[in-house]
Amino acid sequence: MNQIPSFTLTLNLFPLLSLLFLPRTALAVDENFTICSVPRYCGKLNIKFPFFIEEQTEPRCGYPGFKIHCRNKTIPILSLPDGNYTINDIFYQTQSLHVSKAERDAVCSHSIRNISLPKDRYYLDSRTSREMALLFGCNLTSQPSWELSKYKIDCAGESESNSTLALFKDDPKLNFASGYCGETVGAAVGLDHRGGGGVEGLLNRGFVLNWTASNCSVCEGSGGWCGFDYKSYHFKCFCPDRPHAARCAPGM
Repeated sequence: MNQIPSFTLTLNLFPLLSLLFLPRTALAVDENFTICSVPRYCGKLNIKFPFFIEEQTEPRCGYPGFKIHCRNKTIPILSLPDGNYTINDIFYQTQSLHVSKAERDAVCSHSIRNISLPKDRYYLDSRTSREMALLFGCNLTSQPSWELSKYKIDCAGESESNSTLALFKDDPKLNFASGYCGETVGAAVGLDHRGGGGVEGLLNRGFVLNWTASNCSVCEGSGGWCGFDYKSYHFKCFCPDRPHAARCAPGM
């Protein structure tokens, strides 16, 4: 009976023994990395950190307070305290997005609400957006108030004793105008005033909103995916081996 040389057995067993001693990272990729590396879209927009899609994306792949809803699987909706906004575009490099009211506001119906931004998440940058004041119930019958007529919005059924005005928040006449009006509502508009439609058109074209969250560029540059650990309540960089504080180890 032929015997197999011992060195041949050793050679055949070597690959199997090697597998037993492989590092864990070579056998399995971290679950967080796998889950958050899956591309998510709402319509044509790529939705990634800090945003996460309600009921579609794991919250760990986003940042607290940045949940969005994908209406009819095509329209990304951001909910703010004053109402819902359609996300028209997202600029991840500058941490900003272009939004417009999901339900168009009719200024003359007085249905528009004060813009309300969670200060810990969103802010308006004067380089891309402006704040506007809408003043309702304005009495322009007295001579001192006549100069305010140039700010008047033509609303059906209104008169000089009950007018609607629109001024930018940085207009020096705003305080003066407020004294002749009953209610003031704040709104945001973009810097591009082309497109027509008057004040309502300007409002409906939307504006650029900036966000505040952990910067993802360092993590992404190292090959990781940004996310959040709800147990430690800290930002994490999800890497193939495990979550890291800011970036993946070189060579991952």
